[in-house]
Amino acid sequence: MFTRYTLLRALRRLHALRVSDPIDEELRGWNWYSPPLKPRAHLGLGVSELVYGVCPTRRDLWLRRVAGVEPRPTRAMAVGSAVHTLFHESARDVARLLASGETPWDAACRLMVSSEKRVRRLLGFNSWASSLYRAFVLAWCSSAAELGSAPWVTEYSVDGSPLGLSRRLRVDAVADAGVVVELKYGSWRESYPVALAGYAMALESYLETPVDYGVVILVDRVEERPRVEIEPVYIDNHLRNEFLQVRDEAIDMLLTRSEPPRPRTCPRECPFREVCRG
Repeated sequence: MFTRYTLLRALRRLHALRVSDPIDEELRGWNWYSPPLKPRAHLGLGVSELVYGVCPTRRDLWLRRVAGVEPRPTRAMAVGSAVHTLFHESARDVARLLASGETPWDAACRLMVSSEKRVRRLLGFNSWASSLYRAFVLAWCSSAAELGSAPWVTEYSVDGSPLGLSRRLRVDAVADAGVVVELKYGSWRESYPVALAGYAMALESYLETPVDYGVVILVDRVEERPRVEIEPVYIDNHLRNEFLQVRDEAIDMLLTRSEPPRPRTCPRECPFREVCRG
């Protein structure tokens, strides 16, 4: 779980990487006004739609942005949305009780008792969701006991427009010392660190302070029980350049408005699958 101790232990492994491969100054977000960070156009793009597209030809991005087609939610999207709701609401619940004078462990006990009722109001009753809510509560309260402070800032809003991104980017969380956090449901994907790089540079342009480290929180279901793991990421030059390449290719495609071809194999998890298949 993501207590302060586990977070620091995970990040400790990355310090040597930062020493041996420091971030190039031109790839810091505060240099948004010059290449390679300066965007070719300001289209208000989201990090998720740039990095997590499921179509190999980027047709999903074209359908949403040019053709104006609304995606049809998939089951994976619904579960992912529920996980994010539990993550953010559990942090708010703990913070509210701490602000009222409760100790972290008193807050944990109270929220554990009311967890099923709380989850039912948020999502409808689900035993797996209740277990995940309780796991998040324990993590927030453990960190509060260690730090003597409220949980991480979740749903952190940042203006990404200097980089050609949305003015209302939502970062899942910002942890101690400016560590950017991405919450995902399911197994590890190589695209997760690329998204962290996008958020890190947006935060750097907004706050004008270095963001070198990130954490991916992976939530999965194992025998009907939630499993929560953290994966630390050094947001190096390679990841930053990879995000910028994805951004620039997407901007070029949208500016030309040329329709990408349908892929030979349409991914089953694509929310535009029915549109492409007619």
